[in-house]
Amino acid sequence: MGRTPCKRPPRASRRATSPTPPPPPWRHDFRAPWPPYCSRGSAAAGWRSRSGGVAVGAAAAMPSSPLRVAVVCSSNQNRSMEAHNILSKRGFSVRSFGTGTHVKLPGPAPDKPNVYDFKTTYDQMYNDLLRKDKELYTQNGILHMLDRNKRIKPRPERFQNCRDLFDLILTCEERVYDQVVEDLNSREQETCQPVHVINVDIQDNHEEATLGAFLICELCQCIQHTEDMENEIDELLQEFEEKSGRAFLHTVCFY
Repeated sequence: MGRTPCKRPPRASRRATSPTPPPPPWRHDFRAPWPPYCSRGSAAAGWRSRSGGVAVGAAAAMPSSPLRVAVVCSSNQNRSMEAHNILSKRGFSVRSFGTGTHVKLPGPAPDKPNVYDFKTTYDQMYNDLLRKDKELYTQNGILHMLDRNKRIKPRPERFQNCRDLFDLILTCEERVYDQVVEDLNSREQETCQPVHVINVDIQDNHEEATLGAFLICELCQCIQHTEDMENEIDELLQEFEEKSGRAFLHTVCFY
């Protein structure tokens, strides 16, 4: 069957037109919240929408209907799961996914990754790597990551197999962003409900995953408290770009 066109055409992706400035020298204190990028004026005042909304910040109360958020990386292991962990603790309705055909984890050499099916549980991966080389996978943090993952959900999930609806989908690299947008645009449109897809590049290592998760959380909190998400999100993303030194991509798809 053909797709039913929506009245409103999808927005084009926002792609950086100039080189991305280097990120600032962050303090690696993961106990502290990410800097409040959406604050305008003093940090205590928080961010106000252009229509004069109530000031909000990282400590503001979550509205009664949290955004339905999905976080997506390639294998649903490191970056998406770290963001999933933090967002769930902040009260968001969040799920996480991968877009790859298989789940890949670092192995004893760059050309020898550990490859699993998406049906493999985190606990099964943990026990497999524990058996293969406990010292190696303890030292590189993979066992600790898998232990964290299995306390959040049983197994990785593939985005292309999910038919749930989200308000906001955040991806962790441009290739994954393109795969998510391609998949959404290939589906038959039924409700024409919009979903905002946003990408911020996050390196696939433990430290960057933590920093990126705080950035994603701060962005979600700011979007959650906007009074007019459709009209304010582009300006908000521009502010995040300027203050974080990272380029964001943004488009709107429809269910």
